[in-house]
Amino acid sequence: MSVVSNYPKSFSTFEILRNGMWAFTKGFADSLRGAVDLFLLDYRRVQEKEQKLQQREIDRELLLNRDSPARDIVNIAKKRAMERRERDKQRELIKPKKKEPKILERTVKCCLLNGAVFWSSILIFENIILPAVEMLVYVLTAGSGDSLWLYTQPILSLLFSTLWVLPFFLLSKIVNAIWFQDIADLAFRSTQGRPLVNLSISVMIADTVISIVVESLFLIQGKVISMLPIEILGSAFNLLHLCLLHSLYSFEYKWFSQGLELHKRLDFVETNWPYFLGFGLPLAVITSLPTSQVAAGCVFSIIFPLFIVAGNQASIVPSPGVPRLNIFAPTILLSNSVFAHTLYRSSKAEKRPTPQR
Repeated sequence: MSVVSNYPKSFSTFEILRNGMWAFTKGFADSLRGAVDLFLLDYRRVQEKEQKLQQREIDRELLLNRDSPARDIVNIAKKRAMERRERDKQRELIKPKKKEPKILERTVKCCLLNGAVFWSSILIFENIILPAVEMLVYVLTAGSGDSLWLYTQPILSLLFSTLWVLPFFLLSKIVNAIWFQDIADLAFRSTQGRPLVNLSISVMIADTVISIVVESLFLIQGKVISMLPIEILGSAFNLLHLCLLHSLYSFEYKWFSQGLELHKRLDFVETNWPYFLGFGLPLAVITSLPTSQVAAGCVFSIIFPLFIVAGNQASIVPSPGVPRLNIFAPTILLSNSVFAHTLYRSSKAEKRPTPQR
């Protein structure tokens, strides 16, 4: 891990600390905006759509009534446009069109799937079903079922994990990925219009695969550093990794829609790391509280949509004078070697002559 300065050395220590703290505070504040913006974006989308339709009707009436006196033409156009919009609304009430997906609706579904269904089922099994079965075993064996329960409890837990937790966890990951993308697309369109990127499917798949590899290796890098002999340093470095990784998760949907490639996304995080450290801190701390990885995954899936919305609305603040943090360098080096080795082996396999029969 190396630190390289990216700004002219004309800042005092106080200015560097001030800029870094301001960016960190701004990032932390922006990350909390998602809970507020979540309830406003759908309303803004509806209002903007209504205004566009109304303006379209006014333009149409102006075109149809262009021969009317100049003073009355605008008022006539507005009046007729309002009347037509009211008639259209009445028709929609009688024969409603297909509902458009809403950001709040997708978020509530994420909460219900991961919290009300999945996480609650685990809590019910561990805190109600298992104690009830244990009590039943002791009642049937007249209080001498210690040895029987030692075998029964692991078997029940294994069956529950195999038949329910693992399949549901994999299913929820797929469903969450689809809903997260829907939330990101809706949030992006509500503020910035259509996505700017127009990549082929092969490029999109390649970018996604490389992103998953890099982010997974970066997560492993944080876990390895957390094993430092000095526990407080290990925990601090691991938290730093988690904050930046969660920020990358949150902004990745927006940046991909803007057409930013992976190396540019990582460069942006490393250059403005105080802001992203503050932005990712709440999500990193909250998801670190559960001791179970499954429970932590449920918590992440429940609150992550808020950070997608927050990342889409955020205005990133630079921190002049703060040195660049090349924290992704080991991960990029390792991932490049992995891909280079894989491509080398595949090219050798293609060049290998086929045996003659």
